[in-house]
Amino acid sequence: MGATDRRGTQHGARGRYALDDPVVRLRGIGPRWAEELASLGVGTVGDLLLHLPLRWIDRREIAPLSAARPDRPLTAVGTVREVRTLRTRRRGLDLMQLLVDDGTAAIRVVFFGRNYLAEYIRRGTRLLVQGTPRLGSHGLELTGPEFEILREGEDPAALTGWIPVYEKLGPLSSRRLRTVIGEALDGLGPVDDPIPAALRARHGLPALDEALREVHRPPPDTPAELLAERRLPGLRRLAYDELFWLELALALARRQRLALGGAPRLPLTGEIRARIAELLPFTLTGAQTRVFREIADDLASGRPMSRLLLGDVGSGKTVVAAMAMLVAVEHGWQAALMAPTEILARQHGRTLARLMGRVGRRVELLTAALRQAEARAVRAKLASGAASLVVGTHALISESVAFRKLGLVVIDEQHRFGVAQRASLADKGTRPHLLVMSATPIPRTLAMVLYGDLDVSVIDEKPPGRLPIRTVVRREDERERVFAGLERALAEGRRVYVVRPAVEEGARGLKAAEQGLAEYRARFPEARVALVHGRMKPDERRANLDAFARGEVDILVATTVIEVGIDVPEASVIVVEDADRFGLAQLHQLRGRVGRGDRRSYCVLIASQDADEHAMNRLRVLEQTDDGFRVAEKDLELRGPGELTGTAQHGLPSLRVADLVRHKDLLLAARDDAFALVEREGGTLPEALWREVWRRHGERLKLARIG
Repeated sequence: MGATDRRGTQHGARGRYALDDPVVRLRGIGPRWAEELASLGVGTVGDLLLHLPLRWIDRREIAPLSAARPDRPLTAVGTVREVRTLRTRRRGLDLMQLLVDDGTAAIRVVFFGRNYLAEYIRRGTRLLVQGTPRLGSHGLELTGPEFEILREGEDPAALTGWIPVYEKLGPLSSRRLRTVIGEALDGLGPVDDPIPAALRARHGLPALDEALREVHRPPPDTPAELLAERRLPGLRRLAYDELFWLELALALARRQRLALGGAPRLPLTGEIRARIAELLPFTLTGAQTRVFREIADDLASGRPMSRLLLGDVGSGKTVVAAMAMLVAVEHGWQAALMAPTEILARQHGRTLARLMGRVGRRVELLTAALRQAEARAVRAKLASGAASLVVGTHALISESVAFRKLGLVVIDEQHRFGVAQRASLADKGTRPHLLVMSATPIPRTLAMVLYGDLDVSVIDEKPPGRLPIRTVVRREDERERVFAGLERALAEGRRVYVVRPAVEEGARGLKAAEQGLAEYRARFPEARVALVHGRMKPDERRANLDAFARGEVDILVATTVIEVGIDVPEASVIVVEDADRFGLAQLHQLRGRVGRGDRRSYCVLIASQDADEHAMNRLRVLEQTDDGFRVAEKDLELRGPGELTGTAQHGLPSLRVADLVRHKDLLLAARDDAFALVEREGGTLPEALWREVWRRHGERLKLARIG
């Protein structure tokens, strides 16, 4: 029987912990703290050990204070001889001064705005201090150093080495985390490593317990650059873990999908080919033809299609989707297209109505902005089967929407939806086919994380005759040069978009779209200027967009609400203000609002006043290429996947350790390993592997109808 500590917590017979033990078992964690940690997703010892250091402090050597020199880092231990607190006259800040003496010399230690430390630091307190001394009016001073208060009898050697610094976790400060995590590591029993030994050996990865110990307690001889660049072998192992379990879940989901039957068989008959020919007012590109052939094979297979269609702005994805939808309805099934915004849904509705009208098919629209009576009428048609084609927003997945015979689901701008939303629309039918599209080019590594369970088709060719868009980057002090160019463009009868990053003045002083309306009206008094942004009433926003499309507005000042779903071929100039505030992929999307007509188009990126040379060089990537996939790769490298795709709710799994740029090789390896394992095991995994993948990705597996 294990011992019981003063909190009444039962400990193991040998005082050891397992990774799946509840965190309350740890000495120093009571029930209240355990409850707070659980709300943050930290319920077990293993969860706590995956709260990794933000950085490590070099305390490998403690020097006497007599060795202190100006502008040279110092770590020393001494006793506080004096404590003074006061308020500075000039800056109005609290000031705390200490005199710390170690018997070889004394040094003054200064803290600004931290007089509360006087409750803990008194005369006689032993301190470990770390910082870079500067020469002040009273000799050498340490201002705002890292410090540790030594308990009575505590050996300073216990605080030396590479010291981890953690982000605060609920009630646990960085120092408290060091103590509690140290307790967990000291008492960690034998670990059953869930990653097969053969995979670890193949990639030179340490065992799980070794990896955790190295990350939290790097050996003293660990080179500083390995820590600064986060290239520890232990971190690579933990990154591989995250990627492997994710890819294993995706591999299982894909296998489950391929094993399913019961989907509508929708072969591409000669009659349907003739109908598709009527649908098209132009000749398809080679890429469109290839991709549609892949989709047609899926539709005829009897297995539910799950395919991702990637294509750059203007590559013709919507036409391919329309062809697939026509195949479904010609076989007597219904097809639905879901878009993330009202603007994009209406744009798709107009495009599909124009195409489907050529073959006598009607397209319904269902969005939250419809009047109740209109929405009821559309829902009734879908339920009865009177409507075979519908375009909508999230309104399509509401409980009140039912389909009589849903055979094909198309989802556009998929990265703006979650996996659950994707499944919700598919659940409106009996194993309908699923085609998801993205006009935001996605790097291959990110696609493997977001859509690893889908087949991928890429349209990598633009329709012939599209003139390249000339992109130029300008500094804030070149605005007059830009305005002179706009005057010439307006004189030529061109229509102009102006994009600003925010509707209201932000804390960082971003120019507001509403300010821009007044500024551009004043600067171009002869031009007709209108405004659109996300906070407008939908009717007012739609009216301004329609006026711009009809040529009744010359300059449309907007936020990123126009990023997708706006198709005005006559618009040939776009100006983006404070362009360095946007990601490259988003700027590429905005650039795609022009270049849709038969005139040469221009994109002008004006950097903000405080843009540095790094920001300017980043923007110049867009001057050098109009390849959206190259732009997206660069954006991923510079900003990371979270910024590129939005938030985790848009489908990006939470990755604590893995970095899709730094660990690209690990992602490729983990994917190969996971898919090969599922293929070899026939989808029936060993118990340990099954338990771990379910623990990490159970929700995703449930959505794939596994388990």
